[in-house]
Amino acid sequence: MAADKSLGMISNVANDYELTVEGEISKDNQYPLIEFGTGKGTGSGELYSLGLQKAISYLTERYDIPWVNMVGYSSGGTGAIYYMIDTVDNPHFPPVNKFVSLDGEYNEGTKLQYGESLASVLANGPWVKTKMYQYIEDNYEKISSKTEMMFLEGDFDTENQTDSAIPWADSFSVYHLLKKNGNEVTATLYPTKTSHAHATQNSTAIKYIKNFIYNTP
Repeated sequence: MAADKSLGMISNVANDYELTVEGEISKDNQYPLIEFGTGKGTGSGELYSLGLQKAISYLTERYDIPWVNMVGYSSGGTGAIYYMIDTVDNPHFPPVNKFVSLDGEYNEGTKLQYGESLASVLANGPWVKTKMYQYIEDNYEKISSKTEMMFLEGDFDTENQTDSAIPWADSFSVYHLLKKNGNEVTATLYPTKTSHAHATQNSTAIKYIKNFIYNTP
């Protein structure tokens, strides 16, 4: 069963995470679709996580939410992973059942280094580790191993191994950590002629996400 779009939520990271909410969840809507943003764009996983916590807190105060599924696009992927780490010991936040990373960023746009391969990144992680990545590496064991995960990255520029903005090596940089953590996790390059900025409208990516979230064939 697919979701019905219900709410649009913005937690303004530039203004004390002030929350703006549009729409409502009807009582008979068991699978509401909630869009979340940070107002002013941010590449900070820490800020994104705090904004997401504000939004989830709003929802749990008003609705019965046993669990959530998350789709994190670009820096939204960073925020979702940070959120899962930051809320691990807080019973007020529902568990994340499934997580999709769509062209996610986890290593500040770091490309493959000379002599490094995508296979080695998938197996052992990146050679160059930024502060963004290091936080995840230091804390990934806090993430529930029960969360099913799928990492999608656009094969927009095969020669340069990038979706046009995020290198494949970055988007898949934390894959090995989650495998080590015991999560059921996959990494998939999807064919695309649309750049990173248009990934959320990509029909192939959307099909992957729907199949994963709703277990449709």
